[in-house]
Amino acid sequence: MLVPFIEYKENVMRPVSLIVFLLGLALAMPALAGSASITDGRGNWQSTKCMQPKPPAAMMHDPEAAADSLNERINQHNQYVAEAQAYMNCVSQEAQADANAAGQVITSAAQALIQQMQSQVSASAGLLQK
Repeated sequence: MLVPFIEYKENVMRPVSLIVFLLGLALAMPALAGSASITDGRGNWQSTKCMQPKPPAAMMHDPEAAADSLNERINQHNQYVAEAQAYMNCVSQEAQADANAAGQVITSAAQALIQQMQSQVSASAGLLQK
């Protein structure tokens, strides 16, 4: 049995459709709080909301230092530890929010591409029925 040869012409989306699609995708895309980039196949993400604390001045070990001076240094270190923990929590929350937003963008874009292909397949099938 011979199967008739059907020439398949790829449906090329018109520039106006592409612009509308990209505009809709951009409007649907949640804003990322951090800054993400890919260079040479390697991804990089930087926090833009969280401020990294500065460590206290170096503590010199001086056995003759006054107790008040030592206590002040310990207090500075403890404050730094608290700020470092707050910073790490902030980075974690920002990264998680960005990861969720990026996942939504990818899913939405994939769904739009799938719907577009389904429309093209339906249009192609419609041509066969004519």
